[in-house]
Amino acid sequence: MRKILIFFASILLVACGFHLRGSVDLPKWLDNVFIINQGGDRELTHTLEKYFDAYKITISPSAEQATYWLVIKGAGHEQQITSIGSGSNPRQYELIYFVDFQLQTSKGKPIKPLSHFTVTRQLTVNNDRILGSDEEANLLISEMRRDAAIQILNRLSSIK
Repeated sequence: MRKILIFFASILLVACGFHLRGSVDLPKWLDNVFIINQGGDRELTHTLEKYFDAYKITISPSAEQATYWLVIKGAGHEQQITSIGSGSNPRQYELIYFVDFQLQTSKGKPIKPLSHFTVTRQLTVNNDRILGSDEEANLLISEMRRDAAIQILNRLSSIK
């Protein structure tokens, strides 16, 4: 009885389109990619290389040997004050991580036009623990960078 229940539960999950976070079906033709970071966060390049490696996509050592170029036109983060506490001290920030990217052939022909997206998080600052707030901000930015890399993979998976 328990096996039957597990079987039907798994069928329902598959039928509704459920998939684990971060699992992406990348096109089979997408291989031998070189990542060109024209401006911005170099850590995003390293994160993308790790994800490509996990999906068994070859990262080319040079642009000349690559079949495709993933061009990161811009990537970085900024923060905006969203709330001010007593004494005019910032109380809450909105962290914004932005990415502009394009996939093109090694001959420069765009496969995916220039795409722009942002990832946002809220950060509440505790004035009694300033060092802890800085560490929390760095942790959130790292998490946003991973989410941005996953979004790039998701957008690449939509290319037919």
